[in-house]
Amino acid sequence: MSQWREQWSEQEWATLRLAPVWVLSALAGQVRFDEDERGAFWDAVTDAALRSTGPGRELLGTAAAERRWLLDAFELDSRPVVSGLLSVTRLLERMSPDTRDDVRASILRVGEGVGRARGHFGRRMTLQDEQTLLLVHQLLQTARETSGDNPLNSPAAI
Repeated sequence: MSQWREQWSEQEWATLRLAPVWVLSALAGQVRFDEDERGAFWDAVTDAALRSTGPGRELLGTAAAERRWLLDAFELDSRPVVSGLLSVTRLLERMSPDTRDDVRASILRVGEGVGRARGHFGRRMTLQDEQTLLLVHQLLQTARETSGDNPLNSPAAI
């Protein structure tokens, strides 16, 4: 077990592992997934894990290793998509900026992979899925990041 993994309680680690599934749920609009959705999800997890480094790769690798029960655990989790993603964001706030960026990018890569699988010829996302992923990206922004992007907090005159 890595030193990074050891800093999280079991409940926190379960929340982090479910993050990509909440993204799938946001895209699919449901909490139970058919075989095609499950296949696209696991393909996207594998692809995202291979393209990730550090903690993001470890998170996705752990999710893939638990594929026999991860989606069942998701169905049993009572948190809706937004609440689940906000729980993930609270955990992202405790990470260093580099780790946070890596983990968030890994989670969003899964969404991009699923979105492409759902889109035009498996190559492009639909406009609706692009917009959904933009919303997910915003939900995964920490309070400090959100306030930093706010033009009203800019030192420039408006």
